[in-house]
Amino acid sequence: MAELKLEVEPKQFKTILVGVDESEQGYNALANGIHQAREDDAKLVIATVLEMGDLSTISALHLDFIKEKRQELEKNLEKYRQFANDRGLTNVEVVFDDGIKAGEILNDEIAPRVGADLIVVGAHSHEGFWDSIGSQAAYIARNAKVSTLIVKD
Repeated sequence: MAELKLEVEPKQFKTILVGVDESEQGYNALANGIHQAREDDAKLVIATVLEMGDLSTISALHLDFIKEKRQELEKNLEKYRQFANDRGLTNVEVVFDDGIKAGEILNDEIAPRVGADLIVVGAHSHEGFWDSIGSQAAYIARNAKVSTLIVKD
């Protein structure tokens, strides 16, 4: 029988990327990301992605709504930053993006750009017309080039 080598040190993350959407699981992801960043003295990057689906079919009817939603999400990012600051984090960055698939944008574009070595997202959520980062958690878990934490509750 092979000898067990249990003297492994846990990884200390340097840059933690948290994908937050407007859902309870998104907020749980944020809380867990903040906890891990405090534990590891890491930079925390809080990202929100406005997943718009096929914009060509809705743009004529919903352009003002999209603009308002974008402004709302950008305001919320600042609230999330303050929330993290209030919990003792000083190295916090926020990122807003939009596109077709939130998980792909978070994993394939934002994570490499910010140098993330851990991605934290909620397990699943889907809020009405807008998809969310949580609904893309499986994509992130399968395709991430770094460690991932998928938060259920």
